Amino acid sequence: MSDPIPAASPSPVDGHDPSGPLGDLALSFSGGGYRAAAFHLGALRILQRMGLLRDVVALSTVSGGSILGAAWVLSVVRGEGFAAFDRRFADYLARTNVIREALGHLTSHREHGHPDFPSLIRSAARVYARPDLFGDARMGDIRVPVQSADGPRFREIIFNSTQFRTGEDFRFVRSADPDLPLHGGALHLPHGVDERVCVADAVAASSCFPGGFEPLLFPQQFHWPAEMPLPKVEEALGAGFKGGVPLMDGGIWDNQGVESLVLAFHRGRAATLVVSDVAAREDDIYNFPPGHTRGWVTLRMVSILGWVLFGASLVSAVLLAIAGVDAWKAGAHGGFLFRYGIPFVFCAVVAVALVWLRVVLHEVEKTVRKQVEIADVWHDLARLTVREALMMVELRVGSLLALTSTLFMKRIRTLVFDNVVSGDPEYRGKLMANFIYAMDLEHPERFAKHPWLAPSPAMRKLAKDAEAFPTTLWFDTREQLEMVARAGEATMCFVLLLFLVENREAELRDPESPVSKLFARLRQEWAAFNGPAAA
Repeated sequence: MSDPIPAASPSPVDGHDPSGPLGDLALSFSGGGYRAAAFHLGALRILQRMGLLRDVVALSTVSGGSILGAAWVLSVVRGEGFAAFDRRFADYLARTNVIREALGHLTSHREHGHPDFPSLIRSAARVYARPDLFGDARMGDIRVPVQSADGPRFREIIFNSTQFRTGEDFRFVRSADPDLPLHGGALHLPHGVDERVCVADAVAASSCFPGGFEPLLFPQQFHWPAEMPLPKVEEALGAGFKGGVPLMDGGIWDNQGVESLVLAFHRGRAATLVVSDVAAREDDIYNFPPGHTRGWVTLRMVSILGWVLFGASLVSAVLLAIAGVDAWKAGAHGGFLFRYGIPFVFCAVVAVALVWLRVVLHEVEKTVRKQVEIADVWHDLARLTVREALMMVELRVGSLLALTSTLFMKRIRTLVFDNVVSGDPEYRGKLMANFIYAMDLEHPERFAKHPWLAPSPAMRKLAKDAEAFPTTLWFDTREQLEMVARAGEATMCFVLLLFLVENREAELRDPESPVSKLFARLRQEWAAFNGPAAA
């Protein structure tokens, strides 16, 4: 069927209309590790080429999206051009394995006043705080509203996390309107404290993924400047933060960051929402592990064996000590260390290790008994075989990770997004869903009406490849990064075109309208991505 909308002659987006062809834009970047950071970077690239970044007035980010979002915001504030930022940030992603480098810092750099235990998320914050990403930038360095010559005009910037004390959202916010209800729940960061939050720490809290990281304690595990040390911060925060507030990934509350933008644009101020989300379509969230044979070695047998080994080690150590003393007195000094010394130390270490293990297991048993209020936990568990016990642990850990990493987020994402789509009339015709799998979805009516819009097999494969890329904090090759980023570019181009033909058909009929000129440029881009069929 022929396309009823005439393609306007290509022309640049002229001048700077404060409202732009799509009005003010509010971007939300979902979580998803480096997959999210690269995909959203690709989305920014196409928005930049279309001249639409100038219309961005708000940004809300989560987890991996916060890594990109915070880096981009600081780049804009510092006056860096987009092309330079693009190169620099892509280079950072290509060469930086956050987990590997964080493990290298795991047992070092424990500042005075910090907890003694090693923390992978604190180590990750150190990686983010390197000079080639955030450095020592503070939230107060982001002065809003941001006025940039050729870039965004930020009025609201939100990095989302979740606080585990009451299970509510916790947001690090820079807003031109101090009265906006953007901070999480009943916990509000007073002015002076919020400005001194280290950007690297805020991003670490936003990307503190359950199962992969431990909670990040606010404010105790954050890095504070010399003029406002931790005791002064705790005093300013007051009783509500006493003992610290454990923070984790913002995706636990809202993995798209959409709710923050809806709050920011309340009372008739709705901007056009561009929701960039890399969550995969996971129909197989959890599979029951394959069956195991029961085995015959029970936990009670292991316990008895441990006592036997302890007794044998203890007796051996005593006998070796007696024999060694007698040999030494008899003048048999040759080879004494290997015949008596080393075997004695080995037996003694085994005995001490078994005692230590028994003490640890006793503490675990007491904790379990306290939690489940069972008088004798060991009596019931001792009859399990070792394989059965391991299977029970595997089932619990696997299902818990599936619950927190996929099921909860899938449900929350659906609830929040559907609430905006169907529950708020202000956003009717003002919502773009830049989902990573968008080019692999069917739109029969639209594709029949606009055949050039249908993604080619190559574009569908690109969408599937990007969607299948795992949620990691590293890329093995530069090609992986560019593949995901190219998927972000192509998908954003496709989503913009789909949005225009669904919501701006009347304006598209006027070849001189700003929307029509934008449409023509997008069609050129889509033709380059999609091949001759899109021309």
